[in-house]
Amino acid sequence: MKNISKPLSDPLAVSLFSEISTIEHLLKLRLTKMLPTGMEPSHFAILNHFSVIGGERTPAQLAKSFNVTKGAITNTLNKLGKMGYVHIRPDWSDGRRKLVSISQAGINAREEAISSIEPVIGRLMRVIGAESARSAIPFLRELRILLNNENKSNK
Repeated sequence: MKNISKPLSDPLAVSLFSEISTIEHLLKLRLTKMLPTGMEPSHFAILNHFSVIGGERTPAQLAKSFNVTKGAITNTLNKLGKMGYVHIRPDWSDGRRKLVSISQAGINAREEAISSIEPVIGRLMRVIGAESARSAIPFLRELRILLNNENKSNK
């Protein structure tokens, strides 16, 4: 990615970040309407994360993965626990920590969520095409990494 030395008033930069922000907002709105009753996008994100990584994670590890505070992740995990979607247990090797894993109900809820959003995601993918999506991923990944590094350096 090229080093952009122009000020933030650069119309290209403003347009780029405006588009990304709007896409994120519209995607969350659409997901919220389509997810199973009671499931929020943050719930789906955690269930989906566990379906990819498997195993157990501490709340601190999850907070770091999602770039949120430990308090925010604890709140979301408590809601998921009440719904029976995750198991939260003490870490037997360190009583101060907890370990979180996805439950079978969580796996089922994630599958239901995927089924509910798949038609819209499938339609969007057919319109934009696999090649456009594939070519956008490296740029978006690089931008995410840069932003993540910026957040870390500003703490």
